[in-house]
Amino acid sequence: QLLWLLARTARAWGLASSPRALGGMGSPRGGALLVALCLSAGSILAANPLALHKHYEVDAGSSVVVSLQGYDYDGDSMTVTITSLPDSGTLYQLSDVYSRYGYDPVAGVAITSVGTVVTGSQSRVVYVRPTSDVDAYGKFASFTYTVNDGTTTSQAGTVWLLPQSKKVEGSDFARTNDAWTITGQTSPQSATHEATSRGLVNRFIYGTDNLIHKGSTCDTQRWMFEAPAKFLGQQGVAYGGSLEFTLSSFSGDFTAGNLISGLNLVEIECSTCALNTGVTLAFPLSATTGFDGTTKAFSIPLTHTGGWLKDPKNTLTTWAAPTKCELLEVLAGITSLRIAGDFTCWYESVALDSVYFQAPASQIPICAQPTPDLSSCTCA
Repeated sequence: QLLWLLARTARAWGLASSPRALGGMGSPRGGALLVALCLSAGSILAANPLALHKHYEVDAGSSVVVSLQGYDYDGDSMTVTITSLPDSGTLYQLSDVYSRYGYDPVAGVAITSVGTVVTGSQSRVVYVRPTSDVDAYGKFASFTYTVNDGTTTSQAGTVWLLPQSKKVEGSDFARTNDAWTITGQTSPQSATHEATSRGLVNRFIYGTDNLIHKGSTCDTQRWMFEAPAKFLGQQGVAYGGSLEFTLSSFSGDFTAGNLISGLNLVEIECSTCALNTGVTLAFPLSATTGFDGTTKAFSIPLTHTGGWLKDPKNTLTTWAAPTKCELLEVLAGITSLRIAGDFTCWYESVALDSVYFQAPASQIPICAQPTPDLSSCTCA
């Protein structure tokens, strides 16, 4: 991870464009530059305060006290500023009596404009969720803030406001296909929405093989369910949690001899990760108990030790588990999320239901957050 940080610093100085370029700094002058880069990178980490990403859970009509204390390597006191407001609900300053002594009422003056400085003790504010609010199938609001240590203003941190289920983003397909598509066929197409129930799946989407590309033994074309835009971008808050979904099939031969071997159940891409070289992670079906066409709920752990594999971009190299930092960076910059729909060598019809990212009880580790996109992660 230090190499990546040095590369970023070098690129900012116009000295090197990649970690590989740093390898050419073997001359005396290059060595001196490398030392300077190390000192610069270290000072950047030590000097810049961090506005940490966080998540809080709150019921409709309830409130939660949100701590916006940032992190500063030097231990400097910090000023907190609200840089965007939640789309639903209201932020409040702490009342004076609660800020000083912890007595009710908790909420003071409403925060109605961007740029408001937080006045509550320990950099706390109150979020009040509307009484009439209905639990969304995912987060219902978020807001951002920055911290300043007297010299430097941090990049913005995000606070996710979630239902008690800790769903970060999801699709329940109650009314529509929620913009999910089918990819891997001859041409992309919208997933078909079904507004009825079949067993344990109730209002769902499904896809079918529209053409079999028969190879020597099996269909060579693999189709997958492709997630819509709301599942993309910054989902790092889900690290340590899970990706949940349910699969079922209404037709097809799922006997062992007709199943596709070496299938990836889930694939996540981040085109901007690893200094824009891109990273693809896959969760193989073999890391689960499999899928035989009967209705099954899957819970895919979003941890680097949970069974994920990283595409080495080299057919001669074995896929290996990603590091903690690699998975964190991918989750913070998702550009594509796909769930398998094609499991057999012949025609089948497969349904998908109840898809969501679920956050853990814990927060994103501080070691992952030198930058908001988690790309300068230093976690072991």
